[in-house]
Amino acid sequence: MDRSAGTRRPLSRLVIACLLAMLVGSLRGGAEPPSRSLVLLRQLPVPEARSVPTDIRWASDDSVFVSWDRDGVAELGFDGTKRRALVPNLKTLGGIQHYGQLAVSPRALIVASPNWTVAWRPLKVNPRREFLFQKKEVPHTNDLDIAGDRVLLMGIHKREETFMPRGEVAWLGTLSARLEDFKPVLRDAGGPGAPSFSKCRVHSLGAVRFLGDGSFVVAPGSLDGIHLYNVRGQKVRSWTNAQAGLDTHPDCPKIRDEHKEYISLAGWTRFLNGHHVLDDILPLPQGPGLLVRSWGTDGQARWTLKVLRPEGIEEYAVPAVGRRSMDRLRGDVRNGRIVLLLSASGASWSDDRAHYGAQILLMELPNA
Repeated sequence: MDRSAGTRRPLSRLVIACLLAMLVGSLRGGAEPPSRSLVLLRQLPVPEARSVPTDIRWASDDSVFVSWDRDGVAELGFDGTKRRALVPNLKTLGGIQHYGQLAVSPRALIVASPNWTVAWRPLKVNPRREFLFQKKEVPHTNDLDIAGDRVLLMGIHKREETFMPRGEVAWLGTLSARLEDFKPVLRDAGGPGAPSFSKCRVHSLGAVRFLGDGSFVVAPGSLDGIHLYNVRGQKVRSWTNAQAGLDTHPDCPKIRDEHKEYISLAGWTRFLNGHHVLDDILPLPQGPGLLVRSWGTDGQARWTLKVLRPEGIEEYAVPAVGRRSMDRLRGDVRNGRIVLLLSASGASWSDDRAHYGAQILLMELPNA
């Protein structure tokens, strides 16, 4: 009696079942979600203003700084109170179009509009509560951070006759020199004009961040690579976008032909939600933490924290869901605690009040 036929049937069923499981997995977005998750400690609403909340930084152990696109920067306590305003609304300050990015050091607070202006002020003021608010024309800011006197900027730092003549996309400068001393730390591999970076620069696809020891990370998003630099500005290590679960955005070089559609809210929504993008970098003691965003077939945004460690990349699910197509995360770290701003900052220029609501999420790594 031939027993092979009887053994082939169950085996073939097993193979078919495995193939179906792989197919279902691919339809759901590929890899299984991380088995570990950040621990959600607290969740509270951001007081609603007349524009979209855009960024967040720790202010003290029980308060944070939050920026709004048009309403300035305020310190918010975890008891729900607004403790003080640090930057006035756009109409009061003048000379800046948006408050898109926020960064803070013990010395200063700095804000930037995606187009044309970076502005900063000291955190400490004299007894008469007077301080000097300084501004500098910066044609484009994709992201920025500050550590002491040093400023790390991704974008275009000055107007030139030849657009990005050597393909520069990231820079280091100092507040003491009023940001007149920017030096490049990263260039687009495409060379002059930075063809990949420049065509996707209208929206935030990457991030930069100083780490606790003064080293820093540059991740352009529109280019391949997450790059770690030492305190002297020398590149010491890189990871590919694929290793971090990010898309390299091959559509960026094609953007010029569809520029008008791309900068519209509908076009930007389609682009954003069709890719795995980097929302922010957290300066964790364990290493840079990448907040990687994806859009599911269920019509919701989800995030994975990818911690880049010397021995490998650790993954943690972020217990947060974005139900608006423009929801993104911004974050900061203090004494092992992670604070995240869940807001529709992808539509920060929108006048739709449905985008104005936001949440502050307090989290920590498991077993931290």
